[in-house]
Amino acid sequence: MENTLIIELVFQAMRMAGILAGPPILALLITGLFIGILQAATSINETTVAFVPKLLVFAVVLLMIGPASLSLYTDYIRELFMRIPSLIS
Repeated sequence: MENTLIIELVFQAMRMAGILAGPPILALLITGLFIGILQAATSINETTVAFVPKLLVFAVVLLMIGPASLSLYTDYIRELFMRIPSLIS
């Protein structure tokens, strides 16, 4: 197997991981920053105050982008499985 092919497959896998994980992580980052500022301003240091909104934001983001992410992921896996015979020979 050629080195360029391996590098291409690894790059595609990393790109796919970034595309699939990016929106939830970005939403949680923004939510955590907002809650952190709110907690610093009000001096409320309760852990559930930070956890519950993050959980709700994650659920909403997952519901919004879940079908598109699943479709993208299944297309990627299907393409990867189709390439197996050419990778073996």
